Amino acid sequence: MVTPASAPVLVNVRVEMNDHETMTVELHETNETRHLVAYESERIRDTLASLPEGARVPVEMVRAGSRSNVWKAVALHGRQTSPADQSARTAN
Repeated sequence: MVTPASAPVLVNVRVEMNDHETMTVELHETNETRHLVAYESERIRDTLASLPEGARVPVEMVRAGSRSNVWKAVALHGRQTSPADQSARTAN
């Protein structure tokens, strides 16, 4: 069963992407923790992999599993910000 994509949500990177291509993000508005484990494209994966802890980026995602809190990033929207330099870069 395929879950339709949700509207993009602003997430904060809590744990940078690891060697298994998993990263932990927190929804900015609700503080809900999600684990990104799959990516629609290499471009999305590479962009997310480049983000440091604390960065914020709007992500569109769908559930990647039916029983656990794992998600697939299907699109990036708008701009990302990094707390280190407070500069904005294009996320797409």
